[in-house]
Amino acid sequence: MGDTIAVQAFNKADTVIAALDSIAKSRGSRNYALLILQDGCLGSTRTETDGKAQIDTNRAIKTWITRYRNQFASVSFNRVDRNYGPYALAERLINEAFEKSGFVIFSEDDVIFERDAIQWFERARRDPGFQREEAWAIAGESKFFEAQRHTPSRADINRALEVARMQRLMDRFVYFDVVPSSCFATTRDKWAEFGKTRGVARGDRAVVERCRAEGKLCLWPVVSRCRDIGMHHPLGWGVRWRGADHPVFKNSYIVSSMLENASGDLRQLLPEENSALLNEFTLSWMM
Repeated sequence: MGDTIAVQAFNKADTVIAALDSIAKSRGSRNYALLILQDGCLGSTRTETDGKAQIDTNRAIKTWITRYRNQFASVSFNRVDRNYGPYALAERLINEAFEKSGFVIFSEDDVIFERDAIQWFERARRDPGFQREEAWAIAGESKFFEAQRHTPSRADINRALEVARMQRLMDRFVYFDVVPSSCFATTRDKWAEFGKTRGVARGDRAVVERCRAEGKLCLWPVVSRCRDIGMHHPLGWGVRWRGADHPVFKNSYIVSSMLENASGDLRQLLPEENSALLNEFTLSWMM
């Protein structure tokens, strides 16, 4: 039984092709089945606007598949007619992936994988930290080194890179009681615990609420292996519901491709180290 990378798509041809390109180039992609599911327009609140963009996206994905099919163990692309919305579609997609796989890496259509992203998910999967009963998922993004709406100077970046090298942050992870909405990996047994919750309206928030109520955790890398580039895309879900000027940014200025390859076993970043790093390299932007 092979493993699967599951990508949900809708109407953003530019970002989904960038996401798929990055996944195909990520080391280890040939060992995975790629499953893409595109949402439909019937019943969408913006049927006319979404319709053309959805058709353009469908064509772009089909063209992409003809070029990159051999980068994966197999490639499947399906489309639904009615509009499920991002939560129900994600549940349907991941459920379908688990019909043939024991491990699934899920991604929305605007997430860029670094070259070692798949390797990160595999390392984390094998680590005892993910084998814990309370660990539900593995994140690809990071809560550290986020510039948000700021532009870090070269000195800021160099200082952060030096700390990352000295502390071997490529091999460090943390636990947060948050499963990210945009990209995560999990096993069939763990998905069975929270999959239905993820599929309800605002399912990403509902999963977080359950994590905090039930003591569940997600294993996050300190150095990002994935980047969300679609937070302010004009056709994106965030802009639709929050407005074009919404304040949510996930702009990583340190990612794994900027550092040497990871080596050795993963090791948890201790809570006191976690707090210090966040204060120095992330929360300081907000001061």
